[in-house]
Amino acid sequence: MQIFIGNLSKMTTSRHLADLFLPFGVVMRSKIIRDDLTGHSLGFGFIEMDVRSAKLAIQKLDCCLFMNSYVDVKLV
Repeated sequence: MQIFIGNLSKMTTSRHLADLFLPFGVVMRSKIIRDDLTGHSLGFGFIEMDVRSAKLAIQKLDCCLFMNSYVDVKLV
Protein backbone atom coordinates (compact mmCIF):
# COMPACT_ATOMS: atom_id res chain seq x y z
CA MET A 1 0.00 0.00 0.00
CA GLN A 2 1.36 3.41 -0.93
CA ILE A 3 1.32 6.24 1.62
CA PHE A 4 1.72 9.95 0.81
CA ILE A 5 3.67 12.11 3.25
CA GLY A 6 3.43 15.87 2.77
CA ASN A 7 4.86 18.98 4.43
CA LEU A 8 8.27 17.36 4.89
CA SER A 9 11.30 19.37 5.90
CA LYS A 10 13.58 20.10 2.94
CA MET A 11 16.32 18.27 4.89
CA THR A 12 14.40 14.95 5.03
CA THR A 13 16.00 12.05 3.17
CA SER A 14 14.41 8.78 2.11
CA ARG A 15 16.35 7.12 4.96
CA HIS A 16 14.86 9.55 7.52
CA LEU A 17 11.40 8.81 6.13
CA ALA A 18 11.90 5.04 6.24
CA ASP A 19 13.16 5.26 9.83
CA LEU A 20 10.00 7.16 10.84
CA PHE A 21 7.78 4.35 9.49
CA LEU A 22 9.93 1.38 10.56
CA PRO A 23 8.35 0.99 14.03
CA PHE A 24 5.02 0.16 12.31
CA GLY A 25 6.30 -2.58 9.99
CA VAL A 26 8.50 -3.40 7.03
CA VAL A 27 9.11 -0.47 4.69
CA MET A 28 9.27 -1.84 1.15
CA ARG A 29 10.10 1.48 -0.49
CA SER A 30 10.81 5.04 0.57
CA LYS A 31 11.10 7.97 -1.82
CA ILE A 32 11.44 11.75 -1.52
CA ILE A 33 10.26 13.64 -4.60
CA ARG A 34 12.87 16.09 -5.89
CA ASP A 35 12.94 18.91 -8.41
CA ASP A 36 14.43 17.68 -11.71
CA LEU A 37 16.51 20.82 -12.27
CA THR A 38 17.85 21.58 -8.79
CA GLY A 39 17.64 18.21 -7.05
CA HIS A 40 16.06 19.89 -4.02
CA SER A 41 13.24 18.21 -2.14
CA LEU A 42 9.73 19.30 -3.09
CA GLY A 43 8.58 18.64 0.47
CA PHE A 44 6.72 15.39 -0.08
CA GLY A 45 7.38 11.71 -0.53
CA PHE A 46 5.97 8.20 -0.53
CA ILE A 47 6.32 5.03 1.55
CA GLU A 48 5.21 1.52 0.59
CA MET A 49 4.14 -0.90 3.32
CA ASP A 50 1.70 -3.79 3.74
CA VAL A 51 -1.93 -2.80 4.35
CA ARG A 52 -2.07 -3.47 8.09
CA SER A 53 1.19 -1.63 8.83
CA ALA A 54 0.20 1.27 6.58
CA LYS A 55 -3.14 1.80 8.31
CA LEU A 56 -1.50 1.84 11.74
CA ALA A 57 1.28 4.19 10.59
CA ILE A 58 -1.21 6.63 9.05
CA GLN A 59 -3.29 6.65 12.23
CA LYS A 60 -0.27 7.32 14.45
CA LEU A 61 1.82 9.63 12.25
CA ASP A 62 -0.68 11.99 10.61
CA CYS A 63 -0.09 15.51 11.95
CA CYS A 64 2.95 14.46 14.00
CA LEU A 65 6.00 16.69 14.40
CA PHE A 66 8.87 15.28 12.31
CA MET A 67 12.10 17.20 11.69
CA ASN A 68 10.44 20.48 12.75
CA SER A 69 7.41 20.08 10.46
CA TYR A 70 3.92 18.75 11.10
CA VAL A 71 3.52 16.11 8.39
CA ASP A 72 0.42 15.06 6.49
CA VAL A 73 0.18 11.28 6.15
CA LYS A 74 -2.53 9.68 3.97
CA LEU A 75 -3.28 6.88 1.55
CA VAL A 76 -2.63 7.52 -2.11
